[in-house]
Amino acid sequence: MSHLNISGLDMNYTERGEGPTALLLHAATSNGVEIGWLAQRIKEQGFNVVTPDMRGHGSTPNPAPDLRLPRLADDILEFIYQLGRGPVHGGGFSLGGAVTLYAAMRRPDLFKSVALLGTTYRARQEHVENAIGPMDRRDPDVQRVFDPATGILGGWDAPLESFAAIACPALIICADHDEFNGPEDSLALYRTLQNAELCVAPNCDHFGLVRNPHVMEAVASFYKRVAR
Repeated sequence: MSHLNISGLDMNYTERGEGPTALLLHAATSNGVEIGWLAQRIKEQGFNVVTPDMRGHGSTPNPAPDLRLPRLADDILEFIYQLGRGPVHGGGFSLGGAVTLYAAMRRPDLFKSVALLGTTYRARQEHVENAIGPMDRRDPDVQRVFDPATGILGGWDAPLESFAAIACPALIICADHDEFNGPEDSLALYRTLQNAELCVAPNCDHFGLVRNPHVMEAVASFYKRVAR
């Protein structure tokens, strides 16, 4: 595992494969190793896939007072700069997709493409609690990450139209029965982004996107066609 110093934070990451760099971000309470199921498929299309542990996840600490989305997006923009390989192909699952989306909205010039799986542009506490249950019944790590005041659900305040700044090719993949965010959010993003395609996985929930054959086929097809 390698690491980069991001504004005083040691962000750890792994990478696999050779070719153009794809920066792939994991879901909440996960880490860069655990998104290997997706990284491997992208690598097979001829990419160097970099999978960092985001702040407060895996082996990357969080010395800051919060894990709000804007701070995570700041980290990734600085990570791309420190990595020295930009612009990159960005992507992520769930929270990782949202961090990619917000980073690309702020700096579209740093992204050749984006792949957003199970991703929304707005976070709703009630949907999270409906999906995973009351926070006080979850383990401390989940409570920390989803804390209403300091966790990842803070700072999702960019209006939908602001994402129209993203002009690169975009792959949006959603589940038709996503318990965190319904397909209507993905459809809204599809209609807003300038160069997007949408794949809806049938008979599938949020976590069912992992290793779903429709998802794997869509990802492979996208990375075969996208300009390098």
